[in-house]
Amino acid sequence: MNGMAAVVGFLQTRDDFLVTAHENPDPDSVGSMLALCFGLRHLGKRCQMVSNDAPPPELRWKGVDEIKTPQQVEPFRVMIILDCEVNRIGAVEKLLPQAELVLNIDHHQGSGEAADAAYVDTSEAATALMVFRVLQDLGVPIDPPIAQALFGGIVGDTGGFRYANTDRSVLEAAAFLVGQGADPATTARDIFETKPFEFLQLLGFVLSRMERSDDGRVVWMRVAYEDFQRFNLDPQQSDQFVQYARMVAGSDIAILFREVAAGEIRIGFRSHRIDVHALAVEFDGGGHRLASGARVDGTLDEVVESVIRSALALLQRGTDCERDHQCH
Repeated sequence: MNGMAAVVGFLQTRDDFLVTAHENPDPDSVGSMLALCFGLRHLGKRCQMVSNDAPPPELRWKGVDEIKTPQQVEPFRVMIILDCEVNRIGAVEKLLPQAELVLNIDHHQGSGEAADAAYVDTSEAATALMVFRVLQDLGVPIDPPIAQALFGGIVGDTGGFRYANTDRSVLEAAAFLVGQGADPATTARDIFETKPFEFLQLLGFVLSRMERSDDGRVVWMRVAYEDFQRFNLDPQQSDQFVQYARMVAGSDIAILFREVAAGEIRIGFRSHRIDVHALAVEFDGGGHRLASGARVDGTLDEVVESVIRSALALLQRGTDCERDHQCH
């Protein structure tokens, strides 16, 4: 049973939910959790929220302080996984055996297979938009806290409406949510303009060591574990660094390498036009066509060398097919 109708049917007939999302939650996952949980409570249902990692401290939306750690969760019956597949929820995965039913709502490729019912649509710009449609189908009134959470999720995953996934339907939904009480100025400050002093110090250091391929088409940044320690910054607060590599004129692929723990490298892939999801899959990652990620074990230098080699090969394959007029 797949699709929005199946998921909505279970939401209507069940009453005890645990809502979660991926490790290192971002505005879309946090906003989606808050909005769906608020909506289910409006219908008189019991709902808890849990996350493997704490939400970003700059997100001060109503209800964020209610998000529990896995150790704090009370008994529940239905687990709803938002904005990711099952294997990306971290320690929350240990709670799965308690669930009588698992639902999945996501806009990433590869989701839904491990759920009892899934609403997966990779054409959607944000999971928050999908939650918005679910709440509308459930007849939940969009009050200011729900509107703020949904709007924040949309803003986060569209880069403030700057990315290619921003279309008319995104802007229409955003306009509606502003009309219901979402605050665009506060949302922009929370997501883009409120960073720790240490964030900017480390960003300056990393920017000074930015690298690029000879042809300028691949640009990358690397952050060693010792760099995070030196600048006293939590690695979770640095994933936005990749957007600066993406700004380089003439670049096609931007990559951020973060050694978040000794021997554990998190990789962020971004592009304006190249399918970096295909690149992420080479390293057991996933995501979207223009924004994907992966986790690789190894030394930072070895991982960088391997990934850059694959990125250049991906671009060369594209160049060859364009020359031979065989691209699809």
